[in-house]
Amino acid sequence: MNKLILLVITSIISINTSWSHGVSNTASTFIASPQNGAKVTNPITVKFGIKHFKIAPAGENIHKAGHYHLLIDLKSELSMDKPIPSDINHRHFDKGESETTISLNPGTHSLQLVVGDEEHEPFEELISEKIMIEVIK
Repeated sequence: MNKLILLVITSIISINTSWSHGVSNTASTFIASPQNGAKVTNPITVKFGIKHFKIAPAGENIHKAGHYHLLIDLKSELSMDKPIPSDINHRHFDKGESETTISLNPGTHSLQLVVGDEEHEPFEELISEKIMIEVIK
């Protein structure tokens, strides 16, 4: 009987672990273009990239999948324990888009990509390096 209980508990733990919010250590996300340090003009096409992870529209509870959020000129760190806000500095790509066209004022700007789950909560492992671009007239 004890072996049966242990087997059931082990099975439950295995199921919960395989469906966790965790991400493979080989997964990563990145801004494919523009490159860090690029001088660009409006409109700016920003292309997103990901390795070893799925992209799906927001609201679809697909196992180990998420959607992109583009962070522009953030003044503080992104909170990892609440949904990503939706505003001028936190752009959501709910339909699973992999690129966007934006316009920014002339000057230096930071861009960073983060993948969020179906409830817009960020995957800690899927935050790109922050890049800097210069928008020229």
